[in-house]
Amino acid sequence: MMEVEKGEEEMRSNRYNKKTYDFSGQKYSPELIRKYEDPEYAKAADQYEREARRRKRGSNTSPAGRAVSGGRRGKKKKKYRLNKLKLFRNILIFVLLLAVFASGAFFYLTRNFDKVDTDKASFAIDPQVAEDLSGYRNIAILGVDARADEGYDGSRTDAIIVMSIDKSNGDIRLISVMRDSYLRMGYFDGSLILDKITHAHHYAGGVNTCAALNRSLDLNIEEFIIFNWKAVSDAVDCLGGVQINVKQNEIDDMNTYGNETARNVGGTYTAITQAGEQTLDGVQATTYCRIRKTSGGDEGRSQRYKKVVAAVMKKAITQPWKLKELSETVFPNIRTNMSQLEMYTACLGFPGYELKNSISWPEDYYSGLLSDGLSYVVPTTLESNVKKLHEKAFGQTDYNVSATCLQISQDIIANTGIQ
Repeated sequence: MMEVEKGEEEMRSNRYNKKTYDFSGQKYSPELIRKYEDPEYAKAADQYEREARRRKRGSNTSPAGRAVSGGRRGKKKKKYRLNKLKLFRNILIFVLLLAVFASGAFFYLTRNFDKVDTDKASFAIDPQVAEDLSGYRNIAILGVDARADEGYDGSRTDAIIVMSIDKSNGDIRLISVMRDSYLRMGYFDGSLILDKITHAHHYAGGVNTCAALNRSLDLNIEEFIIFNWKAVSDAVDCLGGVQINVKQNEIDDMNTYGNETARNVGGTYTAITQAGEQTLDGVQATTYCRIRKTSGGDEGRSQRYKKVVAAVMKKAITQPWKLKELSETVFPNIRTNMSQLEMYTACLGFPGYELKNSISWPEDYYSGLLSDGLSYVVPTTLESNVKKLHEKAFGQTDYNVSATCLQISQDIIANTGIQ
């Protein structure tokens, strides 16, 4: 009996040491025996051991079960996040400063335009047309026959192009209007007459031309850019020339009138020797725009002018560093009613602009002499041509022309007998 009590005492005294003892003929550690005898203790001990192993690896487990970095590793990750935020902040500050600098440079360089003030009511935009075309920004580009040493007042428009910008996607269409188109416009005394659209600028300037286009073609033009032939020549030279496919029947006309163009713009004409794709300098490109005697008449002239304008636009978009030179040499020969802010908002979209198929107007017409002995381009009819224009340029199928346009169409038929 004494021996049994002695054995139990020995077990209790050695329970937590690393020694082993004989238990039912086998040797086990006191810890293992305690786990065997006490399941709750065993469960707690196992949990403690698992947590100890996790702490040893330098990690812990969040209540949601995600691994959370601890110690030095956590500090490094936090520092990395701070560095990323600091880098993003610095980049943002740089971009903002660059934008401010670019904006300031733009406003400084565009101060040389010949700016004129206009009254919005003078553009004669039909309220329904304004609503229908609210998604488009239409700008009139007018090339006048004023020589290098002449002013714009009293000049006629040799080229009339409407640059239509789709505000939703940046698509641009160039709509060229034949200079001899028979439309309604304001006269010297303010009365409305039917005449060639080229005379509208001669009677009352750029606003009168825009108003004539708005009344007759159901447009919403409020902005215009007017330039003479010297501006075209200087712009092309500044941009390093433009690529144009010159046709064989255009060469003789260009070489015939090239020296006259050179005198008007102040340059030298180099004769064209062969047809095909080639780089034209300023005087050559200007001559190419102007010819119309035997190279397609008014329609051919409009097409050539449109090609040169499109080529200049494409080059200008890819060479923004030329803005300073353009400001000094070209801008003084350009008249506009656009504010610098309006020009800035238009230029901001240049990288996203895409030049789509251009349109010549009118599509159906009579070209010839009328009772006054002068040659005109009479749309046949105005109403049907305006409907086609709105479908092609603005996607308006089954378009109904305004009451003003319809009345002008009927007056043209009554005056000419052509329909």
